[in-house]
Amino acid sequence: MKIILWCLCTACFIGCFPIQQNTESDTPQLLFQSPLPALPTSIQKLPSEISLAVFVLENGTVEQVRFSKSSGSNEWDSLAVSAIKQWHFSPARMNGKPFSTWCHLRAPLHYASPLLFSLAEILCATKETADSIYEALEQGQEFSKLAQQYSIDTSRENHGIIGEVDVYCYPENIRSTLKGLDIEDYTKPLLYGNHYAIFKRIKKTE
Repeated sequence: MKIILWCLCTACFIGCFPIQQNTESDTPQLLFQSPLPALPTSIQKLPSEISLAVFVLENGTVEQVRFSKSSGSNEWDSLAVSAIKQWHFSPARMNGKPFSTWCHLRAPLHYASPLLFSLAEILCATKETADSIYEALEQGQEFSKLAQQYSIDTSRENHGIIGEVDVYCYPENIRSTLKGLDIEDYTKPLLYGNHYAIFKRIKKTE
């Protein structure tokens, strides 16, 4: 299997926005990342980390990417920018209102083989909702019906099914849990940005 270079989700966000007294604020959190390109043969050694700034829009998409510490290859940096623009974040919020902002982050790099699972999800706005849905699952209710009824993600239109996904695309807290799932198993509610998600590993769909 081809080895792909990934950026870990333990990125350190620095200076996303000023925090003023008597305000409630949330920094963007990385929710989903597409793979970074493999290193070109011109680079003999894998850099330990990259430093960059990303401009995250109100909807969590990335509009601009600027490297402050690159890989040393203009070719790879250009390909990496294209990949990072496909990443998705929870938006920055001030007093509950989302807004666009630059975020500076450092991200360690490593190699990892893709780990593909077929998944379904139920995305919930609050932990209370997620806990009640998990209790319903434990009592034997069908995952697909609960996803259609309660999930706030568009995947609810497909019974919660999101298809085959590389688990390395998710943040570490979700990734480590998904790795331990057997087919037909589901997770407890997991913090996912500003929301909570319950994932289920399903049989591969044709």
